[in-house]
Amino acid sequence: MSIDVSKFRGSIPSGNLCEDAKIYEGTLPENLSGHVFIVAPYHRKNDSHLFMGEGVIIKWALQPQPGKIQVHSNKLKTWDSFWHWVQLPLGKLLPKAFFPARLGFLGVAEIANTAIVNMKGRLILTADAGRYWEVDPDTLKTITPIGYFDEHIISVPVSFFPMVANTAHPFYDPKTGELITCELKSKPRRENLFTDMVSAAYITFWDGKQKNYQDKNNTGIRHWELDGTVLDGSPHTTIVTEELVMIPDMPFQMGLATLLGLKIPLRKAYSKTQIYVVNRQDLNPDKATVPSRLVTFDGDSYHFLCNYHHIDGEIRMVAIQQATISLTEAIQPDDVKHFSGDRYYAEYYGIPWMFAFDPGVLRKVVIKDAQVIEEEALIHPGWFTTMLYTADPRELDDPKGYSAIYQVYAGYHQDLISRRQYLSFRDHENRVLTDKPLPQEDLPSVLAKVPLDKNWQELTKQIETEQEQNPDIPVSDLGKELLDFYVCDEGSVLVSIQFIPQDRGYIFTTVFTPKGSEAWLFAADNLSQGPIAKLSLSEDINFGFTLHSEYFQEISPRKSTYNVNRLSSALRSLTKVPYEFFFNRRNDIFKRKV
Repeated sequence: MSIDVSKFRGSIPSGNLCEDAKIYEGTLPENLSGHVFIVAPYHRKNDSHLFMGEGVIIKWALQPQPGKIQVHSNKLKTWDSFWHWVQLPLGKLLPKAFFPARLGFLGVAEIANTAIVNMKGRLILTADAGRYWEVDPDTLKTITPIGYFDEHIISVPVSFFPMVANTAHPFYDPKTGELITCELKSKPRRENLFTDMVSAAYITFWDGKQKNYQDKNNTGIRHWELDGTVLDGSPHTTIVTEELVMIPDMPFQMGLATLLGLKIPLRKAYSKTQIYVVNRQDLNPDKATVPSRLVTFDGDSYHFLCNYHHIDGEIRMVAIQQATISLTEAIQPDDVKHFSGDRYYAEYYGIPWMFAFDPGVLRKVVIKDAQVIEEEALIHPGWFTTMLYTADPRELDDPKGYSAIYQVYAGYHQDLISRRQYLSFRDHENRVLTDKPLPQEDLPSVLAKVPLDKNWQELTKQIETEQEQNPDIPVSDLGKELLDFYVCDEGSVLVSIQFIPQDRGYIFTTVFTPKGSEAWLFAADNLSQGPIAKLSLSEDINFGFTLHSEYFQEISPRKSTYNVNRLSSALRSLTKVPYEFFFNRRNDIFKRKV
């Protein structure tokens, strides 16, 4: 196999680390500045899934020094870290949990290892389960969780650390200064109590401050329930425009039982993307519930790039889709490789089904009055496994919206497709290659710039025609006259990706290569020329499989005085949370006196 999977799990020390990444090829622009923050899971021996473990924060100081840049990393220290080790022997009696939660006798771990939010200079770490955590962007010291548990919507009221199921991608609105997210409350499925639970959905706002009933300007954390709305899957992201908040119910299963590792059968997810649309003007502080409208369109969506401003009254977004992956499933000891039938070595165990056996799909969607009025899909026959993406943040406030999406395709790797994964998705109705043979050899990772002003249906047809007329061209290289993209060499896989909004724009990526972990810098207007600079990392900066990232133009020591007290949090979790969850009426949640 061309990919060294042993590099997926990092070995960064749990303490503070500061080292240099050396530029071994090309040069960095002299005026490059700012910082890129990337988060990755901290890997422990007993973690069964690649994405388990508290977050590791990696800070790249982009100001070039002679032949190098500085890399600073530190592990997030959530309060349950210490108790995890104390209770480790007892934890073996509990179910073996998979992504993203770790279940213990004291509750559910808070990992905050998936994404990063730049909240006006404040560094917030997030995940799909657990409270968000704030970190000092200068020192990378863990500061505080966001909110006491009884300020949140609790999914399951277990022990000191109850489960807060939410979304790894909240939206920070610079216009209002609020962090907008979604939280879930688990409830049994009435029609079938023996399948995984569904979730009531709540829109959640946080103003960045401590709640103060004497000061109306400090409203703290607020919630509104979506009336008559339940989710089968996971929202994973909150989509926001200046007029709307949208909560997706994504067609991949991430129910409570899955999060906790319980062997309860899943109900087959709906095969399309569903989004619940709420008017922001309905989010009145005096209301407990808000109405929502349901929008549905084709495909299995995992992420969204959405214009903040409406154009001619229309919502315009891009859905990043893939029909043959599941992040809650992973390779296990009794699995075999689909194509060879061979057993997996132990180093493969816990790698999620994140590599596809179907081309990735980018779907451009136009919505008006809660109706889909236009859809266009870009499907390249040689680009498999849509992963992370980025866009120019300077275009967030542009009335014309985003001009392009920069998409990472991780490739097609036969050894990473297990027999269970293949059988689970071979007949999926959203597959592109349903009636066509799968490629007989691995396909490379690709970084592509896809302009939003082009017709994606026409692009797809032109690439298909080129393939028919030029069967000798490597399939991943098709479309060079139509799109700007870079095809990696065999054995290299692009991972995290971040747009650097300076001058012409740059793309910063982390990469697995046969030589080890690296970082590459591309010119955003000319990806096809390849990286303009490559940086190598020492073995001490082996951070493994990284996830989402964020750019900070400037950083400074944390100025906010926001803080959640550890002892008070534990006492309130034990006293207020269970009573409220089981006995209080819904409206009492919104009238809390904390």
